[in-house]
Amino acid sequence: MGQAVADREATASAATGEIDAEDLKHSMRMIRRYAQPYRRLMARREMGAHLVEMVTGLTSDLERKSVEPIATMHGLPRHVLHHFVGGSRWEWDPLMELLRTEVSREIGIENGTLVIDGSATPKKGDATVGAGRQWCGTRGKQDNCVVGVYAAYVGRDDATALVEVRLFLPRAWTDDPMRRAEVSIPPETEYQTQPQIARSILHDLAGKLPFKWVLADDEFGRTQAFRDEAKDLDLNYVLDVPKDTVVRRFRRGDRVPSRRQWQVQDLRRRIPVDDWSYFRVRDGEKGPIEVRATRLDVATQREGRLWVPETLLIIETLDGADRWYCLAHAPKETSLEELVRRAGLRHRIEEAFGEAKGEVGLDHFETRTWQGWHHHMILCIVSHWFLLREKRRLGKKSAGPHRQHDPQGDRALDLSTDATPVGANPELPSLTQ
Repeated sequence: MGQAVADREATASAATGEIDAEDLKHSMRMIRRYAQPYRRLMARREMGAHLVEMVTGLTSDLERKSVEPIATMHGLPRHVLHHFVGGSRWEWDPLMELLRTEVSREIGIENGTLVIDGSATPKKGDATVGAGRQWCGTRGKQDNCVVGVYAAYVGRDDATALVEVRLFLPRAWTDDPMRRAEVSIPPETEYQTQPQIARSILHDLAGKLPFKWVLADDEFGRTQAFRDEAKDLDLNYVLDVPKDTVVRRFRRGDRVPSRRQWQVQDLRRRIPVDDWSYFRVRDGEKGPIEVRATRLDVATQREGRLWVPETLLIIETLDGADRWYCLAHAPKETSLEELVRRAGLRHRIEEAFGEAKGEVGLDHFETRTWQGWHHHMILCIVSHWFLLREKRRLGKKSAGPHRQHDPQGDRALDLSTDATPVGANPELPSLTQ
């Protein structure tokens, strides 16, 4: 028995990067201890044992983190873990609630940040729940894939943990009773756009985690209801928007915006040189770089011809090769430097995706059912949280390959959370309340 355990530990070497053999041995013991609170949430003892087996496998150095190699690693028949992940009906929400409690306790800070983003996994065929031809960011084009909407919490020392995930179901799934039945989609599940899912996540997590800032890319930032939801929850936000977003501008001291409407890309061309501030980004992936940024008081339209005050934040590299337009809401006294710093945190969720896919097999799911997809997701998120805790305990960094990013889809290559001003910061219009 002891030799079997030793063999499994040797096979299941935790993929934490830069950890020596003694650290590894201790980490493997820590996995079983770490998993105990989650194990106790399972209804039956054997299900708790399977949870530990899956977490051990997901945090191992197996090349493929799907059920079959993990079962083989533990000397189990494939069908045992396949049923546990894809066929059994255990609830995943209690595990996610426990994880959020631990995240809040260990890395929570009052001024924390919630980042929301979608992530797609390419899939062949249309039998997997949620699969369909839709935008696949992984491949940068329309393709057959499954899309999840995720939330990541950025807390103490910018440590980042995934804290929520929800499956996006195209109408081809929600409107087809036969397909719903085949993969056990709950009857109460209705069609929601990805921004609607994000809004629901934001509403549900407010009060469950300590955060005051919300970040997202333009898939969500362009949605007025999402921005208004954040404001209604008394949250600050910096949200990317498309370059053709239409705004009206507030002149200094005016209470009502001008009647002229601008696309933000056209408004940018009218910004005087002296209204830009310069920031040095110390830890960009391509070495130290500089960006410049500015902000303007603007108004954006809602239904019924209502125009709502917001702040337009523009950030661009000095060569103009990369540029981001954001709509922001924050207290008047919030500096431009702080807005730029917050904007730079959005890439943290991309780092979390890279780690979760590369280290715990977030995208290695093979089950086709509703509950199977969610079971795989929570098991991976719990496993990723374990690795994050171990890295923090050991003072380690993520492995190099997982810190690489898609240069087409994220500002991670250009913005850092440590933006240092370079040169003067001219007085800029404050956020109109």
